[in-house]
Amino acid sequence: MKSLNPETGRCVVLWPHGVLFRDSEAEIRKRMIEEDYVDAVIGLGKNLFYNSSMESCLLVCRMKKPKERKGKIIFIDAKEELHIERTNAWLEPQHIKKISDAYWKFKGDEGFSKVVNNKEVLENKGNLSIQLYVKQTAINSEHNTEDLISQIKTGQKEVNTSLENLFSQLKNIGIEV
Repeated sequence: MKSLNPETGRCVVLWPHGVLFRDSEAEIRKRMIEEDYVDAVIGLGKNLFYNSSMESCLLVCRMKKPKERKGKIIFIDAKEELHIERTNAWLEPQHIKKISDAYWKFKGDEGFSKVVNNKEVLENKGNLSIQLYVKQTAINSEHNTEDLISQIKTGQKEVNTSLENLFSQLKNIGIEV
């Protein structure tokens, strides 16, 4: 923070999530919040970085925030905003856009982002843990049991028909099953 221009300075720092709530960093976090340097805390998903499976976070800081952001921090829970393939993960354009839009619009989006007053964060002893502020929304997936059973029965009939067809073709070429 000392190396930033006092008027226009900005930085983004990549950290493991522990730095957001561990006691050993508490005084540094409190001071940064009191000085109103913390602009955003963005949680990222796992496996984004080579040789590290842990989730990480971006701490966005500004020396002088615009009026509408003064005394506030936006928390963005983007840990699900990634594409995972085997042990690799990456952010795709739509993930980057969603995170970027949340940051620039500086508005809450239930289950994804929340703007919090510095006072509330300081009341939580400077804890910047994203889960403390952005509550996960329950996925309400109601299904009609009758429809599900019907779909399963239809699928099973299709599998049985395919197996009968396969056994018939195998018999035609001289393979008995």
